[in-house]
Amino acid sequence: MLAQVQDEFAFKTIDPAVVPEEKAGPKRALICVLAVLLGGMLGMAIVLIRYAFAKKD
Repeated sequence: MLAQVQDEFAFKTIDPAVVPEEKAGPKRALICVLAVLLGGMLGMAIVLIRYAFAKKD
């Protein structure tokens, strides 16, 4: 019965939602650059480790 009388019977809106002026969160270019650098370093580390443990025939 209370729900039929009031629109906000369970919750009360304090501030209405607003659209942010600029995008929040990490920048896509920064993520790409870090991924390339870390991937390259990991790849070089794997190559060097495999070279160090390779059997010399």
